[in-house]
Amino acid sequence: MIVLTLETRRVLAASIFVLLIFSIGCASGSSSQQPTQAIQAAQEIPTEELLDVGITIFDPGLPPEGQKVPDDVFPELRKAEARFQAIELMETMQSTGQWGAVRVLPAGHGTTDLRVSGTILLSTGMKMALDIRAVDARGKVWLEERYRAQANEAVYLNDKASKRDPFESIYSEISNDLLRARNKLRAGELAEIRQVSRLQFAANLAPDPFEDYLTTDKKGRKKVKRLPAHGDPMMARVDNIRASENLFIDTLDQNFAAFYAKMEAPYASWRKYTYEEEKAYKALKRKALTQQILGGLAILGAILADPGSSAAAVARDAAMIGGMAAIHAGIATSKEAKIHAEAIRELAASVETELEPIVIEVRGQTLRLSGSAETQYQEWQQLMRKIWATETGLPVDPNQPGGPTIRSGPDSGPSDEPPEQR
Repeated sequence: MIVLTLETRRVLAASIFVLLIFSIGCASGSSSQQPTQAIQAAQEIPTEELLDVGITIFDPGLPPEGQKVPDDVFPELRKAEARFQAIELMETMQSTGQWGAVRVLPAGHGTTDLRVSGTILLSTGMKMALDIRAVDARGKVWLEERYRAQANEAVYLNDKASKRDPFESIYSEISNDLLRARNKLRAGELAEIRQVSRLQFAANLAPDPFEDYLTTDKKGRKKVKRLPAHGDPMMARVDNIRASENLFIDTLDQNFAAFYAKMEAPYASWRKYTYEEEKAYKALKRKALTQQILGGLAILGAILADPGSSAAAVARDAAMIGGMAAIHAGIATSKEAKIHAEAIRELAASVETELEPIVIEVRGQTLRLSGSAETQYQEWQQLMRKIWATETGLPVDPNQPGGPTIRSGPDSGPSDEPPEQR
């Protein structure tokens, strides 16, 4: 039989005490933080210094086709979030007064001064993680960062705050970082970005007359080689076409935002409930861990007790029995946590089923959007292409879903009249 000295038992008791403190610390919640606010413009910014921003619909962050999707990720919901979160960032940046037009663009389409893209790494009612990249028209990278955020619990607890996004801080942080990057540029650089964007749009539409206006340096960045003559009629026609495209995207964004307003209520409920479920899940996991630790420590303490007296032996046996019971209770609690995890899955799956079909009328044409969020968006995009072709008179290239292609020739151009906004 091993007999421990008094000093050894004191050291072990101190170790047990430290482990107890550690387990209590693990069971405690994290402290709340004040939400980050987007920096507002102190005064009106001159038009020539404003950059237009295009936020591409986020990458939902799903694994390649054929690979297993994680159990806590629901593809249709994640695709809907990819659009919803891009709109949230757009609204945050628009509200600051620091930028020109801020638009949400279909992935891979559109020409703009600054393009922002994102990938969803994590999105639950409690946590969010995004990879964000921003590149200007020249090809210079402004931002390439990973953002993480905890939900603002006040949004879930306070009815008055319930209309706010629980992750507004993450969008504010992105907006502020983009602003800091812009503020490092000189006025001449901002003007160059706008010129490159304009000429790139022209070159995409009509390569023959405009592709020589830009050049690419050793770093792969676009630079202005020469500018069109003042009053160039071809450039004026391209500017009108670009105005038509901006009108198209603005209309798309307005109706897209209206569409997602329909999603807002069930999505907010899903976020709130998954937050509560995840919070309960974590609490149960902490409780199970604490019970198992305490049970193990009770057994350890009983084994290390002074075996020199019958009272100690009785106490040791009782402690071991109690410790085993605590471990068993911890395992049972873990099973209960799995039930909560399944509830999270069911709540996430309910979002798509709660999205009802929407009937939208645009410029005399009616479209009924039904099915998944992705399907509704594709139907809406097809309608926009038809409207684009009708208003501009340009042929739509089926191989370029983002818009038409101009082919050089006397009959290829549209009217010089600007598009009519109905």
